[in-house]
Amino acid sequence: MDTTVGHKKLFCSRPFKWFEVTQVNEIGEVYVCCPSWLDTPIGNLTYQSVEETWNGKKAQEFRRSILDGSFKYCNRSRCPFLQTISEPVERVEDVKDEDLKIIIEKKLTILPYGPREINCSYDRSCNLSCPSCRTKVIIENGNKQQILNIQGKINNEALKDAHLLYITGSGDPFGSPFFRKWLQTMKRGDMPNLKKIHLHTNAQLWTPQMWSTIPKDIQQLVKTVEISIDAVSSRTYSINRRGGSFERLLENLEFIRILRKNVPFEWFGISMVVQENNFMEMPAFVLLGQRFHADTVYFSQLVNWGTYSNKEFSNRAIHLPTHPKHVKFVDLLKNEIFNEPLVYLGNLTNGSFV
Repeated sequence: MDTTVGHKKLFCSRPFKWFEVTQVNEIGEVYVCCPSWLDTPIGNLTYQSVEETWNGKKAQEFRRSILDGSFKYCNRSRCPFLQTISEPVERVEDVKDEDLKIIIEKKLTILPYGPREINCSYDRSCNLSCPSCRTKVIIENGNKQQILNIQGKINNEALKDAHLLYITGSGDPFGSPFFRKWLQTMKRGDMPNLKKIHLHTNAQLWTPQMWSTIPKDIQQLVKTVEISIDAVSSRTYSINRRGGSFERLLENLEFIRILRKNVPFEWFGISMVVQENNFMEMPAFVLLGQRFHADTVYFSQLVNWGTYSNKEFSNRAIHLPTHPKHVKFVDLLKNEIFNEPLVYLGNLTNGSFV
């Protein structure tokens, strides 16, 4: 992999900050990047401590691959940051964070601090059953104690150094009884260095009533928000966001738009997993983002998380050059609307398909 730009070496801060607790293969697996981009875990919080995973041998190995410039464990065809050279990927000479500059200079793989950015993706509970993610509605009641134990380790061992808490990349923060209860009972004193909470949600349950159950000081920590939508019409939404209502989504988006006047969100984005049945709605999706004053309209490739047969995935994955409508898709990306400042094509950048 070529990880230089104009002969200048690249650096990625993810393995030096990121702590993603998932259940990709089993509950509690920990990754130092998105599992789709760096697919080997560094440990498991079910039977290890935060420190044992964070500074374990596998974590050190990943960090070494960044420091030596090889990026040999990274999947460039899926990582939008390597494709676009955007944060957390940057030129080594452009790194400003003082801790990271010391790490680069001393080539540190064992870090003197704990996770800075924690992605809580160990609970798949959600109120929807989107086909790109699952085949049925999942509420993790059978794994309740295991989930609570992992949540306890994060709360007691990881939050003290954390700057960012991400809830959630695996389900919905309001649709999960565990994440919802955690948000409703969080104590500011448990996370003295926390600067922001990021909510990633389908927004179906983000109503004024639900929001009022979260303590005011925790509400004020919610600085960034991503709403997964995948459609701009009721018909497509009912297919891609199975179990959801497009009309209810619009009502809640209006509430969130107004909420920004009272809660100082630093960033608000909407996202679309692009596939055969919605790619023609991409221009209208940009307009939807403008309508609700989104800072970013984010598009990404469809990934098969085991919910599709190979044939079905091939039929849906419009980004694949083998798809019969791929040429039409690439032509669509030439639309001037995708030059709008709020648009982020990420791993759908024209010419990056593999």
